[in-house]
Amino acid sequence: MRLFRRIKKRSSDAHFLALDIGTDNVTALVCEIDGSKAKVLGVGRKQQKLGDMQSGVVTDIASVIANCHSAIREAENMAGGSTKKMILGISGELVKGATTTTSYVRRDANSKIDLAELKNIVHKIQWRAFDQVRSQLSEETGYNEIDVKLINAAIVDVRIDGYKVTNPIGFQGKEVTLSIFNAFAPLVHYGALQTIASEIDKELLAITAEPYALTRCLSHEDGGQFGAIFIDIGSGTTDIAVVRDGTVEGTKMFTLGGRTFTKRLSQTFNISYAEAEEIKILYSEDKLERQSHKIVREAMKCDCDVWLSGVVLTLESFLDIDVLPSKILLSGGASHLPEIKETLETREWVKSLPFTRKPQVSFLNPKMITNIIDETKLLKDQQDVVPMALANLAISFVIEEQLLSKVLKKVVRLMQI
Repeated sequence: MRLFRRIKKRSSDAHFLALDIGTDNVTALVCEIDGSKAKVLGVGRKQQKLGDMQSGVVTDIASVIANCHSAIREAENMAGGSTKKMILGISGELVKGATTTTSYVRRDANSKIDLAELKNIVHKIQWRAFDQVRSQLSEETGYNEIDVKLINAAIVDVRIDGYKVTNPIGFQGKEVTLSIFNAFAPLVHYGALQTIASEIDKELLAITAEPYALTRCLSHEDGGQFGAIFIDIGSGTTDIAVVRDGTVEGTKMFTLGGRTFTKRLSQTFNISYAEAEEIKILYSEDKLERQSHKIVREAMKCDCDVWLSGVVLTLESFLDIDVLPSKILLSGGASHLPEIKETLETREWVKSLPFTRKPQVSFLNPKMITNIIDETKLLKDQQDVVPMALANLAISFVIEEQLLSKVLKKVVRLMQI
């Protein structure tokens, strides 16, 4: 029982909620804007039942809603106040994202770009990109194009006659080139999350692809030359995002995560799933006696080889990338397994992919997300990175958004109808 509680405060426009609905856990963060950063004032977690979600996809909406309410209540009680706004993360095997670069040739190169023309340019380019990526996703998944929904879009690069700009208004030039990241999901998956969001009854800042949020969580990426492969290993899926020269090339997922390793231990030792999960955690923390450690290691190694094949196949599917970044950043609860990093550090798998040198593998940790200040001291390791990345992304939605983002947001709303 807590003897000291914060005085209950009313919610304000500076407060918002970041909600990560994972296969194993729902995590809620109550944050408060502090200048250009955000402070985490409350953390809430609720474990999901095995039947609530499968491979990142909601399978029991009512149960997931109850879990969300529980996590939010815990976070808001800790923070001493409620929130009105929320950002919601989405992942899962069928969530896919890609950056499309498209150019628009202006009729009069000498006239300055004004707001009306900018709206027209963004509208035309986004519809072109939208059709291209939706068609590609439809082919990959077998879903009808109508059943593929746009989750979120973001402008990641703007150039006028090859010259990089942040706001095109007032510039002259012949050719405007926009690189837009679009994330899509099947209607059944997106619709479930919309139902959950409406039941939570908060103003929805955005439903965003979690791998995209991860690529935006490091402040040094703003240098423009940043490149890395982000691998987030959750309970049900592994999410992969590739960033080159500061631009998100795309995001993809496959259905192998922590639960696969737990099921293997359950079979190996002929024990329940809950007992196997406990053994897996003890193994990750190097707390098993020698003989048990050896048996678990053999089982984990076998599954890690299968998992690595999934990583290779996923990276091979980024067809437009001629050279992959030589930095790999790991996050997610299952990345604690020592075999994950060990397997990625072997040379063999790298040979079949376009790396110029062997990639350096390291972990993403909460301290690296410098825009988020954790006042609770509860966000300590790789599994806390995704909700923090969502909170980081929400800052730009709560603070005054850039003009380009506002223009794109209006176009996206039209596309989601």
